Parts: sequence; structure tokens; C-alpha cells
Amino acid sequence: MIHHLASLTKNRLILSFAPKTWFYDLLKKIGSFFPGASKATRAYLHPESAIRQILADAGFTIEREGMNKTRFYFSRLLEARRT
Repeated sequence: MIHHLASLTKNRLILSFAPKTWFYDLLKKIGSFFPGASKATRAYLHPESAIRQILADAGFTIEREGMNKTRFYFSRLLEARRT
């Protein structure tokens, strides 16, 4: 999907994704033990290294990065420009 999005832009791509870390993997696993949709996230966790590699393979370099985080929400932000 990222490769396809990269093919549609001429200059810049901004991505927001749930990073795959041991901590977020653990939280997702713990949430799955409790009934109800609100207890376990449906978010797919993605290894940041894989996303960076896809962007590099598509001819992009990371210019800015950040983290969005609240008590119940988190996402990694990457801004990439075509090289």
C-alpha cells in the first residue's frame, strides 16, 4: 500500500501508522483477553524499519518524524520527500 501511495505523489508523502514495538504488542495482547471491542485495538502494528525501507526503495528520504500520543492513542509520523 505504501509503495502504491508513493507512486501517486510527485514530491511529498506523510504517513501515520501504529509502530510495532514490544510494549504495544504486549498492550494489544492484554486487551485481547477482555471482552468487548473497546478493550482490544483493531490497529495493525507495523515495524518502522519496514516502512522506512519501502519509502527508500520508492525513492524517498525521511525529512521529519514525530510521535502522536495520548492516553489511548499513539501513532508514528513520517514525512518523506522524493529524492
